[in-house]
Amino acid sequence: MDCVIYTRVSLDRTGEALAVARQEADCRKLAKSLGLRVTQVYTDNDISATSGKVRPGFETMLDAQPTAIIAWHQDRLLRLTRDLERVIALNVPVYTVTAGTLDLTTPAGRAVARTVAAWSQYEGEQKATRQVAANVQRAASGVHSGRVGYGYRRDGAAVVLHDEEAATIRAAVQRVLDGDSLRSICKDLDAQHAPTPGRGAKWNSTTLKQLLLRPSLAGLTVHRGQVVGRTPADSPRVLDEDTHERIKAVLTDPVRRTAPAGREPKYLLGGIARCGRCDGTLDDAGELVPCGGVMVRAVGRWTRQANGNSKRQPPSYVCSECYRVRRKQDHVDALVEGIVVGRLQMPDAAQLFTQGDPAALQAARDTLEAIDARLANAADMFADGTIDPAQLARVTERLRADRATAAAAVDKALPAAVPAELVGANARQVWEALPMDSKRAVLQELVTVTILPSGSGKAFDPDTVQVHWKA
Repeated sequence: MDCVIYTRVSLDRTGEALAVARQEADCRKLAKSLGLRVTQVYTDNDISATSGKVRPGFETMLDAQPTAIIAWHQDRLLRLTRDLERVIALNVPVYTVTAGTLDLTTPAGRAVARTVAAWSQYEGEQKATRQVAANVQRAASGVHSGRVGYGYRRDGAAVVLHDEEAATIRAAVQRVLDGDSLRSICKDLDAQHAPTPGRGAKWNSTTLKQLLLRPSLAGLTVHRGQVVGRTPADSPRVLDEDTHERIKAVLTDPVRRTAPAGREPKYLLGGIARCGRCDGTLDDAGELVPCGGVMVRAVGRWTRQANGNSKRQPPSYVCSECYRVRRKQDHVDALVEGIVVGRLQMPDAAQLFTQGDPAALQAARDTLEAIDARLANAADMFADGTIDPAQLARVTERLRADRATAAAAVDKALPAAVPAELVGANARQVWEALPMDSKRAVLQELVTVTILPSGSGKAFDPDTVQVHWKA
């Protein structure tokens, strides 16, 4: 009589398939003692029978319609009752090295097999439940488990900083806080041949953003997407929590503007300056309502001179809404840069920025943690039946409003994302060295620029460009 052998191991730590080889050897001995001829061996190495993943060897064996199956133990062949029913459908005997024979051709044999399979599935589910509970407890206690992320490495059983990767992260964080775009940072990292967090050979904005937002960089432990604890105070951290909050506020800001992929901004005020032309419309207070259209950079127009020759005008900013306001780009850029840099050179320039309030920041964070704890308690009370859905909805709505207020307080207490060296006597030199996207970020942080109509053919009038400080 012919038979097939099926072997499986859930986790092959060495990659050498030694466990399945031992199973096959024992199964061949059993086949010889039973007088069976082995025609095929089917193997699934490093694949769990309870994860739901497809087992190629198992599926191929079922398709082959064998006349008998030999396995080292029933749980090597299957652990889920649904898989057992598929084997029963073959109506063949199953021989095991350590658990005897399962005669699936009889009602009694099938009943025994179903009982064993049910207990195997129960055991797997219980093990999974214990593992989840243990993972939650470890995360809440700040204990790191699993693979360490970019910026860290293992030194024996301890987790320590990976100095080169940590330096890469800190430099990238500082550049983002200084107003540099993710794209420009990625470009420089590739030029420096800095190792990437994943398998990709090059950095990209998405990967870098995900890396910089990782709570683990600040020693925060996460379980299923939620921060549930902190590593011990003496554990290494790539960033402190204040810096983590600042970078998170910058990168998750819903009004954060990004240029199309692969294109760097070229013009200082394109998309930033606004049109100040009024068409006579009044608001509720009786004030004229400006157009407010976004000023975009336009190439110079061709004009015909009095002598009949054509001349191209220099590039300009033009309103993208009414198209009635146009101003030469270089004149506007020079004026706005002069005003901003001149103000930054003044001794009291630091007063323009929010310096941050550590006490208010900590108080807001404590409020956030307390609200999150109350939200979790409300969910537990609903799960226990202590409160009904309507009560849960009322509690949740109120707490979420309080949480939004606390989150806004955190953002307000954070320092402004402007390079510190841009304030002072060297502001001009620092400004000239900044990339265009950093200059634009500084302008968006500090001022609003409105361009007023001046009439056709008139010389540039600085009074038609209004620069208002936000602070």
